[in-house]
Amino acid sequence: MTPDKLRIDRITLDLHEAIIDNGGVECEQVPDIFFPEDLSTPGQSAMRIMATQTAREICLRCPVIAKCLQVGMYEDFGIWGGATPEQRKRLKRRSD
Repeated sequence: MTPDKLRIDRITLDLHEAIIDNGGVECEQVPDIFFPEDLSTPGQSAMRIMATQTAREICLRCPVIAKCLQVGMYEDFGIWGGATPEQRKRLKRRSD
């Protein structure tokens, strides 16, 4: 197993443990809005924008936002830790 794979596994486990320790998180109630890319058919751009905004607002209230963002740095889709895929790409470039 590669060091990157071990790191991803560890931070994912840390996130799951933090979610359990907090008695769950709000995003579990509305998971679809955290993947606004799924709203990509013509006429859904307003829905995609609203889903992204709502997801990010939920993230800002979340007690595990930092751990979620760590996991999200390895994800290409979805809102993770309040960050869109584009925002996470910029964060990655800054840290390299």
